[in-house]
Amino acid sequence: MSLPSLPAFVAGHAIRTTNAAEATDQGLIPGVWQRTAADAGLLGLDARRGDALFAVLFDYESDQDGAYTQIVGIGIDDPADAPAGVAVVRLGDEPRTAFEAAGEMPHALIAAWGAVWEQSAAGALSRAFTVDVEVHHADGTATVLVA
Repeated sequence: MSLPSLPAFVAGHAIRTTNAAEATDQGLIPGVWQRTAADAGLLGLDARRGDALFAVLFDYESDQDGAYTQIVGIGIDDPADAPAGVAVVRLGDEPRTAFEAAGEMPHALIAAWGAVWEQSAAGALSRAFTVDVEVHHADGTATVLVA
């Protein structure tokens, strides 16, 4: 499977959370998606690269049980192009393993992350816990790219 092309940077709205918090009805991820979807200035940015949306997980405290930062936003090639007031993260070109999420969202995405956690627990996937990327394609599917 070929990996989707990634922009150099993602600009968007950020939260700090944990997987345990997201497993409750107090999770922050739905809100950051809503905030991004409502940000016409960000979504209509001339410097936007492609039509995909990205969720970038980085700044891991430890592993899948620790806190991490997530930015939901758009791809850009130069951080200077980001609108004021949004966070920017560099994606880098480290090797990543792809997990496809097709079907009803967010269930398909949750299942893809479940496969990541299962393979990690079984020793079949050695995670770096650096910069993981969800690429949300215009057709409603997503690709989870795990470093």
